[in-house]
Amino acid sequence: MKKYKFNLILGIASVGIFILLIIFTHGWMDLIHQMKNLHIQWLIAAIFSMFLYWVCEARILQVTVFLMKKDYKFKEAFKVTLIGQYFNSITPFASGGQPMQLYALTKQGLAAGKAGSALMIKFIMYQAILTIYSLVLIFGKLDFFRRKTSNLFYLIGVGFLVHASVIACLIIFSKYRKLTHKFIMILSRILRKFKFVKNVSKLETDINQNLDQFHDNMQIAKHSKGLIFEAVIYTTLQLTIYFIIPYFIYLSFGMKGASIGSMIAGTAFIMMITAVIPSPGAMGGAEGAFYICFSLFFAASNIMAGILLWRLITFYSCIIFGFYALKKK
Repeated sequence: MKKYKFNLILGIASVGIFILLIIFTHGWMDLIHQMKNLHIQWLIAAIFSMFLYWVCEARILQVTVFLMKKDYKFKEAFKVTLIGQYFNSITPFASGGQPMQLYALTKQGLAAGKAGSALMIKFIMYQAILTIYSLVLIFGKLDFFRRKTSNLFYLIGVGFLVHASVIACLIIFSKYRKLTHKFIMILSRILRKFKFVKNVSKLETDINQNLDQFHDNMQIAKHSKGLIFEAVIYTTLQLTIYFIIPYFIYLSFGMKGASIGSMIAGTAFIMMITAVIPSPGAMGGAEGAFYICFSLFFAASNIMAGILLWRLITFYSCIIFGFYALKKK
């Protein structure tokens, strides 16, 4: 009961911050003024794209869990996906999503070691594809954005380095068993020194068992190329669907002429920038980055309304539907 109350407080606080954002930016006035002129079919396309994003995410989770459990259902994967989306949205650096997904998977009957392995494999693939995808877009559209938004270039570079560093660490963690073991042992000694853990030997035994299981499961993944390839395809599709949402919002205002490739690149650049913003959902930074990137395409009269629609579709929908999935868990 206390857990649900805490989550409810977090959800209400997030919505409260969003309302304050609307009031202080006067974006709500722009949105109300624009509502009667919106091309609803494009707004529906943007909303449906977010739903497809969740569907792809759930399918990727289902495929990776198939490596450990062959009868894992899509319905269960979709519920875990929404729970992850919720906690990613309300925690700094989206750090709460995976631990809560791990908990949800164990509640669905999957062993902790297998659940952790599936989530790690999925995360490695996501980070790798996002990094490669963004690198292609950076080379393709960097000159355009550097000329138009010179100050943004450095933040994009820092964000890209963060994502590249994460994927490098994950690969090292998954490939080199002895190195990972040494790192875990050092970490456990630090925890013992600061008295964060009472029974260090039990902790080390549990970690070693789960670590061995993780590496064994990684070997299973290497020999399941068909499933991994399917997950890679769905991840690429998932990112493309997410990146195209601002373009649909742009079309909903009746505007034309912007390059769809440039707008996809703009969304990828925003993801690079928000990687270094610690606030839950990169709140404040995401809106600012959107404004800088997409004011190149949106008219001054509807850029704030565009930001509000984008955040409602891509961020607050995750809180609303994710909280509902959490209650039903």
